[in-house]
Amino acid sequence: MYKASSLTLVTVLAGCATFGNPHPESDISAALEQHDYARAAAIIEQTKPRHPEYPALQEQYPGILQASKAYRQHIIQQAQELGRKQQWEDAFRLLDDNRDKVLNPAAMDELSAALTTLEERQLNQLLAERRQAQATAMLANDRLEQQLANFHAADAKQERQTLAEERQQLIQDLTTLGEYFGEREQWMLARDLLRSAHQLAPQTKPSPVLAQAQQVLNNEEQRARAKRNLALQTEAEQRMSRYQRNGQLQSLLAARAFLNRHPGNPALASHRKRLEQWCRRRFAEEMNTGEALYARGQYREAYRIWKQVAPLYPDNEELNKKLERSQRVLTNLRSLQQS
Repeated sequence: MYKASSLTLVTVLAGCATFGNPHPESDISAALEQHDYARAAAIIEQTKPRHPEYPALQEQYPGILQASKAYRQHIIQQAQELGRKQQWEDAFRLLDDNRDKVLNPAAMDELSAALTTLEERQLNQLLAERRQAQATAMLANDRLEQQLANFHAADAKQERQTLAEERQQLIQDLTTLGEYFGEREQWMLARDLLRSAHQLAPQTKPSPVLAQAQQVLNNEEQRARAKRNLALQTEAEQRMSRYQRNGQLQSLLAARAFLNRHPGNPALASHRKRLEQWCRRRFAEEMNTGEALYARGQYREAYRIWKQVAPLYPDNEELNKKLERSQRVLTNLRSLQQS
């Protein structure tokens, strides 16, 4: 009895040594139940060709890639909706919790960066309103410091010191916020913030952005241009957000076509730069996905993906070689099937 048990144990251990993971398919099912597509794909990639479950796992691979992409897009849409509701903590937690579960998480990283920018902008809008209200209140009590200077009491001296520190901090905050909105060409808000900062410290030289904001707002032509640029920026943001929501290549191409119609407009420079990063990332992602499918004998799927992504960079030499190679393989396979 003891010898039979030992023999069984040796046989099991030998099988484990030969095939690595003895039951990869069940592990993949467990990973998919947790929406951990990266782990599921990794199990398939680590399974050796001599494993008895290898053929079945290879058939699952394209589906896992597609499911990962769909799940990633679902998470992105949920995070965007949370961002629109200004539920920033929930949005970032959702992205962080699911980032490592999907293949090619770069789109989620891109959204996280975009949400960080949006959160910063909305926070600064709130801070701007608060600092403006504080400046109005302080300017309304401008004589308070002079009145406190006539008191001998230590409390009065302390209060005067505290008031001076509050004034200095408020001036610094107004200046920082004003220059922030000036960089984003929100000139009216920039002017109001920087003007308040200068009113609180008239003896100091104002920020140069104040003069720039006043010049822009006093120039009718520049105001009209700023209005047009704001409309263009809004349209660009909507088109780019549409791609982030649906993940469709056509939406990405449509956003790029819109920006290409305004190539010399500096107001769209940051949008062009960001979109080009998306194009390069999507192109590299689809190229890698096609290569992975091709390596597993999924030639038709690989060709379809490469053909679909071709409009991004139609003159890419590497892509054209892959298309030619996969086309030849598919032609040869059809010939063999017909013979």
